[in-house]
Amino acid sequence: MRRRARLLAAICVVVSVSCTAFAQPEVIRCPAPEVPITALPEAVLSEYRAEIAAEFEAYFADLSDHIACLDTERSRALSEAHVATEAYSTFLNIPPAQKDLP
Repeated sequence: MRRRARLLAAICVVVSVSCTAFAQPEVIRCPAPEVPITALPEAVLSEYRAEIAAEFEAYFADLSDHIACLDTERSRALSEAHVATEAYSTFLNIPPAQKDLP
């Protein structure tokens, strides 16, 4: 009976851990902005100078947002790693189960 209770407790722990694994935070994506195209004939670059300059200004603003997103993601990942390290440390300090004697 004792063995059955321990088995049931172990199953509950496994199910709980499995559910926690599926409840991971949503993936944060930080797409990089596209660099404006300047590999065009000089006449085209000259004619559309204002538009291309505006594209570069938008690119640099988007790049700033992209870098901020990467910083946020890095911070989140480090925090998650810290929590995992603490959980692993706690796990390592749990004494191994002793087998039932016949």
